[in-house]
Amino acid sequence: MNEQKTLNDVIDLISKQKVGMLTTHEGDRLVSRPMGMQDPDRDGTLWFFAKADSDVAHQVGADPRVNVSLADGDYLSVTGTAAVVNDVAKKRELWDASVEAFMQTDPEDPQAVLIKVAADSIAYWDTPSAVGSVFAMVKGMVGDSEPDAGESGVVEAGR
Repeated sequence: MNEQKTLNDVIDLISKQKVGMLTTHEGDRLVSRPMGMQDPDRDGTLWFFAKADSDVAHQVGADPRVNVSLADGDYLSVTGTAAVVNDVAKKRELWDASVEAFMQTDPEDPQAVLIKVAADSIAYWDTPSAVGSVFAMVKGMVGDSEPDAGESGVVEAGR
């Protein structure tokens, strides 16, 4: 029997992820791109660095509805509202060598902005290990039992 995970449980799953596919709106079409993700806040807020004049920053400014898909061992889908943030203190807090290499500037540069995603809901699929998944599938094929595909559910994050 699956027990519903808490927001803290799901944030722990998100914390293991380093890259998220951020989906924004460009007019009437959806656009997705991989983005390096900073450690999430405990309330489900996700943070990404971008250039102020980038397509993603313009798209978020025009329509803040976004989705972030994460798939590295566990699978998560974060639905929320995004904003472009130019908070130097927050940028300094999240800044590291990988961000500097990507951004080619420093946190004080107004061209270096944050994309803040305030999560509304987080759908998750907490999967067993790859070896465990293969074993469960084989067991399900040769027996009468349903394979253990992991736990899944949705956690409301709220803002």
